[in-house]
Amino acid sequence: MADMNKKIEEDVVKAAGVAVIDDDGLLVADDEWTEEREELAKALLEQDKKVVPPFWQNKYEKEAAKSWDLFYKRNSTNFYKDRHYLHLVFSDLAPKEGDTSDEKTWLLEVGCGVGNAALPLLEVNPRLHVVAIDFAAKAVELFHQQPLYDPSRCHVSVCDITTDPLPAVIDAEGGVHFALFMFCLSALHPDKMQAAVQKIADAVKPGGKIFFRDYGRYDQAQLRFKPGHKLADNFYVRQDNTRAYYFTIDEVRDLFVAAGLVERENEYIRRQYSNRSQGVVRFRVWVHAIFEKPL
Repeated sequence: MADMNKKIEEDVVKAAGVAVIDDDGLLVADDEWTEEREELAKALLEQDKKVVPPFWQNKYEKEAAKSWDLFYKRNSTNFYKDRHYLHLVFSDLAPKEGDTSDEKTWLLEVGCGVGNAALPLLEVNPRLHVVAIDFAAKAVELFHQQPLYDPSRCHVSVCDITTDPLPAVIDAEGGVHFALFMFCLSALHPDKMQAAVQKIADAVKPGGKIFFRDYGRYDQAQLRFKPGHKLADNFYVRQDNTRAYYFTIDEVRDLFVAAGLVERENEYIRRQYSNRSQGVVRFRVWVHAIFEKPL
């Protein structure tokens, strides 16, 4: 069935007349999305009408933290690569040239994992201090073991954004200047997303920003889910019982604007990734957004 989904997805790409990477020297390229391609992808997803029974839906929800804990026990620090580009795409997190101030800049990272985002940022920006939270205890344990972990600049703790209060250091500092929400909101049940966004918005100081990046609608991974994995429209459970939602930019806008924030950036990132050794091309879609808290 997985091969069938892959074949159907390839047919969608061909039917839409998409130009696929064929240059041996090119590994990444912008992906071309037309209205026709979106309609074909939408029609493909609409064929899967059967959703997971309520018993299993409730089980996946109750055991969400456990599923991610097991994920990190299996993969340790080896699954995700360090994100050394974040200070470039979110320039507010980069050090300011000529700035000799020792004033702290506070960043809250939600869903920090083992530190693949926070640690590169701390390395490049000496003024940055991070409050990092994750609901997977194993991820937090592994974060503490990272060679670059510095407890004087990075407060890492287990916290479920949907149920737990945020770490006390945030109130002690009068809030944070920035928040980073990367590939985390998609793991939550859609009914809990608005409250999670509101909690983060409340933690950000006036004039501060939330940096968001997550899975976008019609990402290759979404198109390849086989029947039996659909929890709701655009919400799926993976083989390892972790879950993923695939957003539109309109959905992201609605969530953050409803939390009292102002949209500064909100767009799709659509890329083709070529793996020459395997002879395959992956088609990825993300949502990239920045929202600001009014003064």
